[in-house]
Amino acid sequence: VRLCDQAVVTVLEELPVSEADRAAGVVRQAHVELGRRACDRIQGVRVVWVQTATAGVIRLATNLPLDDAPAELISVMYRRRWEIEGFFKWLKCLLGCSHWFAESQRGATIQLYLAIIAALLFQLFMGRRPSKRMLELFQLHQVGLATDEDLAHALQREAERAAKKS
Repeated sequence: VRLCDQAVVTVLEELPVSEADRAAGVVRQAHVELGRRACDRIQGVRVVWVQTATAGVIRLATNLPLDDAPAELISVMYRRRWEIEGFFKWLKCLLGCSHWFAESQRGATIQLYLAIIAALLFQLFMGRRPSKRMLELFQLHQVGLATDEDLAHALQREAERAAKKS
């Protein structure tokens, strides 16, 4: 978890930073105690200081032991977390998520798989990630409100618009 700038951190033991850690942007790591008041203090936490391009140095707290998760891995996991968050945001926007077609876990899983498969097929066809508009066109085709020609024409227009933007 990322610590806010106001978090009170008392360093108990400095830990070594390897070359692999430094290559991942790690500048420091230590076992710490978190909290200002004695009754609220948390021990057994490791904090990893990571240099980022946009936010400067951030502090990441973990309870994972050094042997299981070196500082380099903590840094990479945090960066990957935001990639995963971005993917799910894109997926939710793509699905429209105003309602699910099924209420069961199995039904939701199938809906997610179908959306991902459709997105991958569109990406293979269009050469870029599909927009919500592209998937709407496909849905109109699937329910019979658009012919094959309508779909092909609309997708061609979308491709031309994308080419003009870039």
